[in-house]
Amino acid sequence: MEESSSWWAGGAADLWGALLFGALFLPLLGVAEWLRRRGSFGPEATRKLVHIGGGLLSLALPGLVRSPAVVLAMSAALSLLFLWAKRRAALASLHGVARRTSGTEYFPLAVFLVYVATYGQYWLYACSMLVLAVADAFAALIGSRYGRHRYEVEDEVKSVEGSGVFLLIAFLAILLPMLLLTSLPRVVCVLSALLVAVLVTGFEAVSMGGADNLFIPLGVAVILAKITTKPVPEIVYQNASLAALSLGLALAARRTPSFNAGGMILFALFVFGAWSLGSERWALPVLAAFVVYAGARTFIPGPGGAPARVRVRILFRVLVIPLLLLVTGNMLRRGPEFYAPFVTAMAVVLAFGLWNHVLWARRPAGARRRALLWLAALAAWAVEIVPAWLLLPGRPATSGLWLPAGLVLAASALDDLLLGPDPSFEGERAWPAWRLVLAAAAGAAVLLAQRAGGLAPWPYPP
Repeated sequence: MEESSSWWAGGAADLWGALLFGALFLPLLGVAEWLRRRGSFGPEATRKLVHIGGGLLSLALPGLVRSPAVVLAMSAALSLLFLWAKRRAALASLHGVARRTSGTEYFPLAVFLVYVATYGQYWLYACSMLVLAVADAFAALIGSRYGRHRYEVEDEVKSVEGSGVFLLIAFLAILLPMLLLTSLPRVVCVLSALLVAVLVTGFEAVSMGGADNLFIPLGVAVILAKITTKPVPEIVYQNASLAALSLGLALAARRTPSFNAGGMILFALFVFGAWSLGSERWALPVLAAFVVYAGARTFIPGPGGAPARVRVRILFRVLVIPLLLLVTGNMLRRGPEFYAPFVTAMAVVLAFGLWNHVLWARRPAGARRRALLWLAALAAWAVEIVPAWLLLPGRPATSGLWLPAGLVLAASALDDLLLGPDPSFEGERAWPAWRLVLAAAAGAAVLLAQRAGGLAPWPYPP
């Protein structure tokens, strides 16, 4: 943020701007509540009316208020108001829907975060707010009314038609401000808008409980700010990579029972994130894990038929530690230092996943259980660590192989000890919290070994 972006930049003028915004927004909320009480519109329609109207009003916020502190106060007040109304069963125009969602409470917070992230770049703020206000609302309304081709994301059902509408409107909502408010070349505007629209359509598809109101505008702001700084060939390459990965994974999903639609979309987003934020070599361990895990589920049948498909919540828990390592290395511009921890964490989570399936399919005990545990851990090490190490330039030290091997084996042994003799695979127990801790500890151990000089960072740029 620039010097002029002091948290109290606007002084008394900001207070008048905040009052004007409230004078416009509160009547909108009142009209929606009146329409709902009269029965003229259902709760979904009045909710989207406030969503669209509030989002469009937010377009004027940077012109009315210059101080982030004032915007924070406004956002916090609205979020607390909406939370209070939800708990008191008030504001039926917003909280009368049957589904469980916190999207209304997230909306003001999203406005504040985007306001801060895009300070001084109004075109970027406008793109994010238009996608939040228009694309999401129209996709939900049209998808619920006209959607015929359904897919599951946890306990929610979404439609291909709704996602298609979201993609089209998001593309236009990003493209038009770029063309009108920036001097970027048109080809950059079109290609960048297409890439970001496809990615946030994926975010919308796998978001649950209203989380899309938070992640979609932030995703637009962050990804668009980065991609528009790239040369045209790089943007073309990013679009082509996303298309190829999506097509390849979609074809693979048709032949494997491993993931439901939501899980497959989330996995595709993670692979592309590794590809885009890191490089092809960051994506290869993720793709290898997919092939091996899907193969194990296909060729090691269990006693009761096929296991349940991996869903979004579990897959997010599986991938969150490698994702944090990927994002941290990218933000700190220390990709080579974080690559070995990333691959080690991927090996650990693959070992856990393979062991889950072996336990479900075979229910081994005694010496056979220990032998299969070591086999799952060694398979994960051989699939993840060894190829990544062999692809490094030069002749890296073999400690890059053996330290991760020991960490994967130790994490697997501790995991089995904590699982106990009769593990459960239902709900969050399918990926308990200690697995997050063990994966994070393995990655941190490699990072610390590098810092201490006991292990050289794997020598190639991110």
